[in-house]
Amino acid sequence: MISLTSCLNKILCILTCCLTLGVGVAEAGADAGGGTGSGPLIAVFPIENLSGTPAPLKELAAELAVALKGAGVRIVDPATVDSFNERHWVRYLGGIDEKTAAALREETGADQVLISNLELYSEVFPPKFSLVSRLVNLKGTPEISWMDSVGIAGDDSPGILGLGLVSDMKVLSARGLKTIVASIKDYIANPPVRKKRVSAKAKREQQTFTLADLIKGIQSEKRLLTDPSYSRVKPWYLKNPPDKPYSVEDMIAETKANGGMFLSRYNPLLWYSSQDVLVDQERTIAIIPFFDRSTRKHAAELQVLHLAKQLVKDGSFRVLELGVIRDKMLNMHVVMNDGISLPSVDLITISLGVDLLLNGVVFDYLDTVGYGSAPKIDFSMQMFDRGNKKILWSSHSHNKGDDGVYFFEYGRLATASALADRMCRALVLKIVDSTKEE
Repeated sequence: MISLTSCLNKILCILTCCLTLGVGVAEAGADAGGGTGSGPLIAVFPIENLSGTPAPLKELAAELAVALKGAGVRIVDPATVDSFNERHWVRYLGGIDEKTAAALREETGADQVLISNLELYSEVFPPKFSLVSRLVNLKGTPEISWMDSVGIAGDDSPGILGLGLVSDMKVLSARGLKTIVASIKDYIANPPVRKKRVSAKAKREQQTFTLADLIKGIQSEKRLLTDPSYSRVKPWYLKNPPDKPYSVEDMIAETKANGGMFLSRYNPLLWYSSQDVLVDQERTIAIIPFFDRSTRKHAAELQVLHLAKQLVKDGSFRVLELGVIRDKMLNMHVVMNDGISLPSVDLITISLGVDLLLNGVVFDYLDTVGYGSAPKIDFSMQMFDRGNKKILWSSHSHNKGDDGVYFFEYGRLATASALADRMCRALVLKIVDSTKEE
């Protein structure tokens, strides 16, 4: 007769073997992926196609994984990621929700997930390639920790006698992927150090809600509108009143505020700010899907991606993962026919636990193929406050890739990706500048 002690010993032995096997499989998955660095373990998702045209997504994803491995970035074995997606029926690859993020972290041991969206893939000469990528933290509520993009064309730097022209699409795409990998490697080696601030969420939970505070916030008299005399197309010597000449100090201040010597040309045409101080506390932003009234497929999604990128790069706000927002809105059956309603603002902000909400409309998002007209983008955006439902920011931006270009096409932008980056960069700088403490 088998004793109780013998049975317990056998059961303990089996459990130990199973645990050891499970850990070994997880470690094997990480080792098979590659990378010997000491940074986070990254799961690379398949690339989502937002270009509206056929593209070799599998080849690009494989090339991206190889490039990351070659750069020393620790990645999960792509076969393990594919198996996870099949097992959990993951069909939406343009983002990740909370449930999928928790499962991915638990089953693969990944710390972050790399999500990439192909914006443009054109083999017509000159070839053009645009890709947007982001790293999303899998611990807790998924947030975007790093985001970058690349938008290049074969004739960006033609050089003398056209010696710098690139006619091979594979060479151009490899150059674009190399830029993304270099940016990821730099982020891992030198993670951004952000200023420690009080969490707006924690402060809100500790503060007792009163109707008087709500009324006070709504009746705030601070307002900042676009100066009627302001025009971004005015010559530099006419930007000041006649009695105040444009000085070197003015030029330096304008350059600093615009983030560069020529970025002012991409400022919003019209804008409004409540001038409420927003950067004194750590606030989280949720960018809900924009309305798409353009003729290009996925234009609204692309505009949201570029706006999120600039918000992440600026570092003044925490940016919630776009897939989490999409999942919440689908589960709550939030339908926006023409703009977002106040009840929807309450529903989304409370369920997501965010402080600010961004919404907008894309009127035009035109990319060009081959030689021809310049890219064109036209969109508007609004920012809402969770507490008093007040509009904190509203603006309208419109630009073309050849704005401010006069001599030998110097400064001309060949892709909508590059144009959207500069427009969103100028927009974010305006928002932060108008909402900072004086």
